[in-house]
Amino acid sequence: MREQIIAASIDSLRQEGLRFSVDTLAERLRISKKTIYKYFPDKEALARALYQTYYDEAVRRLNALLGAHAAPDALLHLYFDSKMMIRDDIFNKYKLNDAIHAYAAGRHDALWAQLCAALPGASAADGDALRIIIDGSFEKLCRVKAAPDAVIERLVTLL
Repeated sequence: MREQIIAASIDSLRQEGLRFSVDTLAERLRISKKTIYKYFPDKEALARALYQTYYDEAVRRLNALLGAHAAPDALLHLYFDSKMMIRDDIFNKYKLNDAIHAYAAGRHDALWAQLCAALPGASAADGDALRIIIDGSFEKLCRVKAAPDAVIERLVTLL
């Protein structure tokens, strides 16, 4: 049940964004809030488990993409999804502690480092500039809640 709660939490955060709550999670799983709190004593414990599981899976997916020599757009879609998971509004709304935010941001940074090395034409020298361009585009997409496809397609052509 613990893994089901974590998986549903990740899906709910993706789909519902700021509407996500323990109440909606319990309703989605057809369990009581008490059952959730049996596995996670508080919101922070659930958030820690959610982000650890999310980033473990993101790294696994990235490694699979790299092993398959995936196109840059697949890599950027994965990175965009990661960016969506660490939006400041999520941490502000849920009042998650700084340690969880630092953990998630650190995992996001590590994902970027691994991904950047695989982007065509990206060198260590221009990695920071490239990240500013990509992160800026993705932050704007997060704010306007637009689909990333057209922007990622354009970013790939710029690479």
